[in-house]
Amino acid sequence: MPFRNESKSIFFDILLTIITFGLFNLWVQYRQISDLNNLKGQKSMSFFLMFLFTIITFGIYFIWHEFRMARELHRLRFGTEKTEIEILCAVATFFGLWFVVDSYQQLLLNEIAEGEGQPR
Repeated sequence: MPFRNESKSIFFDILLTIITFGLFNLWVQYRQISDLNNLKGQKSMSFFLMFLFTIITFGIYFIWHEFRMARELHRLRFGTEKTEIEILCAVATFFGLWFVVDSYQQLLLNEIAEGEGQPR
């Protein structure tokens, strides 16, 4: 399935995540992983494995997932890694600010969808 050039509403994602006490974020994660895989043209990340390992490790794996997701999106958006930002994403996730990290990742996906995905 090719990547659809459409932006998703970050405000809508945050609002529904708050209203559903975080459950909507499962859909956000699935959608972002699916979009990333479609952009890369290969299945480099798996929602099922992310979810399974997050449960098994009591949430620790999710910190690694957010770091890795940010790294992959930086490579696609800018053509390079931005290690400081990726570490900041992991730290923010550790302190429970995963919704901020997801918003940032959606911003990157939206920029790519709007045609700004050419590495600078």
